[in-house]
Amino acid sequence: MTLTITSEADTWRRNTAAGRWYGLGRYYAMFPRGFLHDVISHLTSPNDLVLDPFCGRGNAPFVATVLGRRALAVDINPIAWLYTAAKQDPAPDVDDVMARLDELARSQRPTDQRSRHRFETMAWAPQVRGLLRAARRDLQWRTSVVDRTLMAFIALHMQDKLGSGLSNSLSPTIALSPEYSVEWWTEADMARPPDVDPVAVLKDKIRRRYKYGIPAQATSEVLLGDSRAELPRQPAGEAMLLVTSPPYCGVTDYWNDHWLRLWLLGHQFGQDWKRTSKFSHQMAYRELITSVFRESDRILRDEATILVRSDQRRRTADLCIAAIRDVWPDRQLLQLPTSAALAGTSNGHGRGGTKSREIDFLLPGAGADSWARSRGFRRVEASG
Repeated sequence: MTLTITSEADTWRRNTAAGRWYGLGRYYAMFPRGFLHDVISHLTSPNDLVLDPFCGRGNAPFVATVLGRRALAVDINPIAWLYTAAKQDPAPDVDDVMARLDELARSQRPTDQRSRHRFETMAWAPQVRGLLRAARRDLQWRTSVVDRTLMAFIALHMQDKLGSGLSNSLSPTIALSPEYSVEWWTEADMARPPDVDPVAVLKDKIRRRYKYGIPAQATSEVLLGDSRAELPRQPAGEAMLLVTSPPYCGVTDYWNDHWLRLWLLGHQFGQDWKRTSKFSHQMAYRELITSVFRESDRILRDEATILVRSDQRRRTADLCIAAIRDVWPDRQLLQLPTSAALAGTSNGHGRGGTKSREIDFLLPGAGADSWARSRGFRRVEASG
């Protein structure tokens, strides 16, 4: 596919399809759009393959395909995969999504509106609970493009600020425990959920997202699974750019902080500590990212550029440097500290915290040296 790309500002305006669909999904450690546009447009050419083995909500593959590059994205978390897959290949006809939503509303059973937990009683009105249970049971989000697109909208808006979505006051990103939420709502005198029409709310959200259609994108493949298992199945020597942000060591629990949306996708209600993915064990964390980098290297061209965004805290950053040097010991390693434009996720959810401080590690490939110098990258000394 040949795509005509104008300036960064023109590409991502809110009155364009790309600008509307970029923001679908809430997740951790999301690459800024301008950063990705700069990296991908300068370090790759149209039809090059861009690889992200820890893709999160899919910002990197989305920007890549809008810019006419092919993308290969992998994530082990079903919510991350849902958002990424929905953005990479949304249902082309909004009327199909609307019709499926109406069909879902009609498919509710008499018991679907019943509350199974005090959290449900306070979180959602009965009609919302009914729609969520019908979606959990009936939507074939893994295999159907229309169902997946609709499920992404339901997952996004089932947990939101009061008045913005389908729920009582909830963090839009982090799902706190059912017990904590019940206690908070009780103390805040917010025990009654908003009386909303979920079909009407969702139709409004869907119409707004589809207002300018869907973006023209190059081809992509989005894989749900562990990159250590998925990448060995991919052809070797195709990718021109690896751009990724691995999970941060011991900072967030990528499974249990998303338990509510994971419940919608069929998993258990509440946190599942047997599936915690906080990556607190430092050696296991290093082995994880080293293995993924090694499998990624097989897919990269010899002249490819590698860019890895890490947490600036030394626990994560030092382990990331060690993993990079394990896999690419003879390549020049550069770094550039950065700060997120907005306060960190935890700050907005009552957990304290400040702006997210991160660091980009770069192994420049063909033609990347001058770009790296102009952006302020500096060499990482051997003592790292």
